[in-house]
Amino acid sequence: MDTHDGLRADQAGRLETLAKRIEWKLKQRGFCVVFEDEIARCWPSEEIKPSERLSQIAAFAKFRGWNASFLNTENGDTRVIIEDR
Repeated sequence: MDTHDGLRADQAGRLETLAKRIEWKLKQRGFCVVFEDEIARCWPSEEIKPSERLSQIAAFAKFRGWNASFLNTENGDTRVIIEDR
């Protein structure tokens, strides 16, 4: 089932959970690293082209007033470093 903004209800819930965890980490230390397993729950790499995936993650961060920096590991995993603007 889609929500009003085009997201599936389960995806919207996962995004909200991720946002709360990021907010908590930002209050603790000013940055948050989001690892591939968390990223894949919200933006599955098998369903989204790599460039679109990064674009969606950046939009998620920007919408919440955060900066997102991307790091790709040698094994192909993506990590996102989130900081307040």
